[in-house]
Amino acid sequence: MPLTKTLLEILSREFNSEINVGSLSNRLTDAIPDYISQSSEYYQQLKRKNNQLAKKLLGPAKNYIKKGRTPRQKFERACSLASASNVAPMNVPSEAFAFQEVKRILRGEKPFPTMMGPLFQKVQKASHILYITDNAGEIGFDSLLIECLKEMGSKINLIVKQGPFFEDATREDALFFHVDQWVDHIFTLNGFFVPREIPPALMDFYKKSDLIISKGTGNYEALKGEAEGKTTIYMLKVKCKPIAKEIGADIGSFLVKLEK
Repeated sequence: MPLTKTLLEILSREFNSEINVGSLSNRLTDAIPDYISQSSEYYQQLKRKNNQLAKKLLGPAKNYIKKGRTPRQKFERACSLASASNVAPMNVPSEAFAFQEVKRILRGEKPFPTMMGPLFQKVQKASHILYITDNAGEIGFDSLLIECLKEMGSKINLIVKQGPFFEDATREDALFFHVDQWVDHIFTLNGFFVPREIPPALMDFYKKSDLIISKGTGNYEALKGEAEGKTTIYMLKVKCKPIAKEIGADIGSFLVKLEK
């Protein structure tokens, strides 16, 4: 009851039609550190299982990407796997993610996620990329896309959550998949990436970035309309009607969408 009361007080005081959902989520989680700490063991076990399940698929996933005939095809294949791995439910996950959509793509049973905009052209021109991760397990497939981006010559800075933070990827998860081999810096945030709220140490890297890659629904809602004109690639599964309507995609679909 005290937890519910705390959350309702914040919502009644601060919620309005113009508020940034990511910013509001940050305020809510900041207000309940004891709850997050108490639930962390459940999520830690879940994340370890997610990472192990993803790791088993990385070999076939790498082969799938390498079979692309051109650099563009390889990039799009890496994007498709990274997008299709964004499978965390809107509610509390009850079990580890099996990454069935990724498996179907690898078997040739499922079409690519929808690619919207001149993605490859923009990535080719990018010199500094800011990559905002979403969940553990999923970050394993992000690592394959990051490797592809790095081979194209970009500097890459990675954003993960400061643990414990539900099922979201942390530095520990990034290191599990050796993402540190491919990125220039790893930054941790205690919440969603909202540009006007990020610490000064990260602000310089954000300003220097000429491309942002944002994973997941939460990061989409936190960054949408806040990127200050920066070219942004959103990669996510469409999980609710408002986002489906805004993007122009069906609920349940996976997409990689370029916006500026």
